[in-house]
Amino acid sequence: MGKYGVMGYLEEFEAIVGSLKRNEPAALCIVVRKSGSAPRNVGAKMVVLGDGRVVGTLGGGPFERLVVKDALDALRSGKPALKRYVFREEGGEGAVRTGLICGGEVEVFVDVLKPAPRIILLGAGHLSEAIARVASEAGFRVSVADPSSKLATRERFPMAEEVLVAGIREGVARLRPGRDDFVLIVYGVVEEDFEALVEALKTEARYIGVLGSRRKSGEFLRRLREMGYSEDDLRGRVFMPIGLDIGAETPGEIAVAVVAELIRILRGGGLKHLSIL
Repeated sequence: MGKYGVMGYLEEFEAIVGSLKRNEPAALCIVVRKSGSAPRNVGAKMVVLGDGRVVGTLGGGPFERLVVKDALDALRSGKPALKRYVFREEGGEGAVRTGLICGGEVEVFVDVLKPAPRIILLGAGHLSEAIARVASEAGFRVSVADPSSKLATRERFPMAEEVLVAGIREGVARLRPGRDDFVLIVYGVVEEDFEALVEALKTEARYIGVLGSRRKSGEFLRRLREMGYSEDDLRGRVFMPIGLDIGAETPGEIAVAVVAELIRILRGGGLKHLSIL
């Protein structure tokens, strides 16, 4: 029955799974509409990875090259796209001309498949353990770094992808926060927390949160200003203190408030942040 018989698109979906396991997104391109003569039928699938590698085919040639380009654009933006490609000279508004003359047209939906969002916990104390449990239940991936070999253990963080015995500043460098990652500095030693904050600001992390009082947060903000950061540089990305204002007190309650803040950022919502920024 060939490649597209009973086993379907096994190679394509294996490529997606492999990409997600590497913490990298993948674009799944699907022909969702066809009229007239065109290379592939509705349901044809192709996968485009961030490095430009292509698994599967929608027909090859200039048409496929255009789809790959649009898929890479979608991966960069992080947003899905619906594109119409025509195989004739005229096409109408919004149509992408392929340069081919088959006569038909197709619509291709480019779906951006992303890994589950990751929380990087810098510090492995009681609160970090509680956050890891709540975050894991909420569907986040978890990585942890702490200099204590007694705290940073698989026994305490069985849900974590990575557990590093490392200083928290070193943890930033080794865990390499990306643009979809949430960094939580929950170690509690003032100077080391600040150093980790500065290191995290050099990354693409979408969220950098610091555990502590409003006084500590104000002092960190003052020092960041002295380094040349403005509040506009930090607002919406740096959160000090972390969490939503639900009156949390215990580690479990604070963990709920913190994870709820991350969900609010992911999904949108109207509850008030504790952050001074």
